[in-house]
Amino acid sequence: MSRGDIIVLLAGEPVPPELPREGDPLVVEIDLPANHAFGRKCMQCQTTVVRVSEPHAGAVSLAMRIHKIRFQSCVETSTFDQGPAVPIEQLLM
Repeated sequence: MSRGDIIVLLAGEPVPPELPREGDPLVVEIDLPANHAFGRKCMQCQTTVVRVSEPHAGAVSLAMRIHKIRFQSCVETSTFDQGPAVPIEQLLM
């Protein structure tokens, strides 16, 4: 993960039958370590898939461009408001 991009390697699990395609919106939620001052938080990133590749047998690599980041409590389940026209998939890490 960098300031503007995320690369995720999906390995060790069966490859999902339907992978995101280039241009698809994707919300990535990353659990952050708990802090005594504010408790457990998640970093939620609104992204667009820019590349899907299979570098190793059975492992899939997703490269995504980050558009927005927000921090929230891990118990919250809301996502970025995109309106009804744009379906958003979620990837939880």
